[in-house]
Amino acid sequence: MKSLRHALFLLLLTLGACAPWSAVDPDNRSIAVKDDYALQAPLGWVRKNYDIYDVFFSRDGPLLNFIVGYREKHDRELARTKRKTSPDLLPHEVAELVIAEQKAGGTRGAFMVVSNNPATVGGKPAVRVHTRWKTERGLPIERLTYALVDQKGRLAFIFEAPGLVYFPKGLADFEAMMKSVVFL
Repeated sequence: MKSLRHALFLLLLTLGACAPWSAVDPDNRSIAVKDDYALQAPLGWVRKNYDIYDVFFSRDGPLLNFIVGYREKHDRELARTKRKTSPDLLPHEVAELVIAEQKAGGTRGAFMVVSNNPATVGGKPAVRVHTRWKTERGLPIERLTYALVDQKGRLAFIFEAPGLVYFPKGLADFEAMMKSVVFL
């Protein structure tokens, strides 16, 4: 009986250690990803642990706003358009791929590109693509994507939220995070 209680106690400790979200530590916001890049996590947001993305943050819940960052190798097809990238793509070609992937999402009513501009991420040439669409129920959703290609693959950072309140509310945090990205 004692060993059963001990095993149950260890199981509960283990499950508690696997918490799906953790608050961003205001004293240590730096996150290094796979010996590839580092960034400063947005203050007041929470980070999802163990996700398919390199980083996943939300301030008010992922249905209301989220920030993701991820790196994929060039030989891996894009999810919707099934296209591949290469290190020699020009920034405007990267922007075209970002927009094509979003348009191929299917349920994006009234999809529009708000802006499509060159940018830099960690000193590397990138694009900054701002898009907007409405859900089936008419809710405007906005997405801001920073994307680039280099020798290691393609890298994208996305901030998405409803446009009425949550997008403007989290935009400054996302932009500050993007300015903090450095390559290792």
